[in-house]
Amino acid sequence: MNLNLWFIALWVTLVKAWVVNEGTTCTLYPESLVHRGQAVDDAPSIQQAFDTCGTNGTVIFTKNLFHVNTVLNTTNLLNCDVHLRGELRFSTNIPYWRTHAISVVLQDQVTAWLFGGTNVNFYGEGGFYNGQGQEWYNANRNESNQPGRPMSITFYNSTNLFVDSLKVIQPQFWATFVWDSKNVTFTNLFVNATSDSKWGTMNTDGFDSWKSDSILVENATIIMGDDCIAAKGNTTNFHVKNVYCEGGTGITIGSIGQYPETPDYNLNTTFENVHIKNAMDGAYVKTWQGTRIYTPSNGDWGGGGTGLVKNVTFRNFTMENVGLPIQLSQCVYSANTDKGCNTSKLQVEDVKWQDIRGTSRFNIAASMYCSDERPCPNITFENVNITSVNASLGLPYYNTDIHHEIFQCTNVLGQKNSGIPCNQAAPSNFSQWIYGNVDSSGLATLT
Repeated sequence: MNLNLWFIALWVTLVKAWVVNEGTTCTLYPESLVHRGQAVDDAPSIQQAFDTCGTNGTVIFTKNLFHVNTVLNTTNLLNCDVHLRGELRFSTNIPYWRTHAISVVLQDQVTAWLFGGTNVNFYGEGGFYNGQGQEWYNANRNESNQPGRPMSITFYNSTNLFVDSLKVIQPQFWATFVWDSKNVTFTNLFVNATSDSKWGTMNTDGFDSWKSDSILVENATIIMGDDCIAAKGNTTNFHVKNVYCEGGTGITIGSIGQYPETPDYNLNTTFENVHIKNAMDGAYVKTWQGTRIYTPSNGDWGGGGTGLVKNVTFRNFTMENVGLPIQLSQCVYSANTDKGCNTSKLQVEDVKWQDIRGTSRFNIAASMYCSDERPCPNITFENVNITSVNASLGLPYYNTDIHHEIFQCTNVLGQKNSGIPCNQAAPSNFSQWIYGNVDSSGLATLT
């Protein structure tokens, strides 16, 4: 062995908890290097590195495999740079994570890693987060919001946060979540949640935000089984651009209006330059109904919330084989049962879909529904051109009495001047999940 390499190896093995501390820089090496490759938990080392160098310092994950078998809480960082050059492989000990992951409050959800601070830079320099999500997808069996199923990483209570080239492979649940933060920038985000079994990747959102202000997401590729990017309640001044979404349910405001005690204000949001492929939904706004509904599953109860969605633009979207390209729904979670639909008191106004093109999977391009209690003013389309896949191929529709592209609308104020070519009424209980063409009832023939 080269003498210099031998001294470096000896130095590393003598360092407590595998953190090499040089001044304000902490360099991490995995425990497996001296445990014959065994998956020894590196979380204590990681925690030590952030405790030591999280203020006015730098934390470096070397180009190695790190095993994360227990929760991480690296918050209250200050003036800290993080360099991820290796793989963070989170364990598949489902009973542990379901009982130990950290609460994020929203919808009773939890996270495997709580991260945050002020003036923090996170650089994914060839490294990546591996959630080993396949075990979770199999255990979840296509159910929604399995209790204790953790988000991959939550960025909490952060100000002036910059995240570049973060790569999340096989997230356990939602991949990235920004909570109670401001002045946040994500660039070059990559998320891939795919399943190799009969069970899908339900609830593998790519990027979600809640109670946060002044966020930029630029240049992202997200392959997932739910929302590509979602602005949850009280997300304001949000700008998303240059995004590729594959699978899942597209780009959305919502869901909002879940909790009566906390009104949701989603203001000043622009989504632009987005390509959505093979998705159930495209560009939409989804709110809960106006009456509270209780169901037993984790996080899937609520309704009755108020608030305001205002000044939202979806611009320059390409849709490719999308089930429902455009939607405004005020009864998204009880749509299939019609419980409490047409009761929403959450106001939606000044929302624009501009330069939207591509193909719908079925004969519907848009469903725009606002409640009787809160009709929607200034909802507009500009240069929207959606054609069904069948029509683009010169093929007939099936199981429907309507053989043209449908734009259905209800309680859209100023409809004649909206630019929306409304040609039938939108039912209050029209679901975001459709599996067939729509007929003259306004409902999908297969739901």
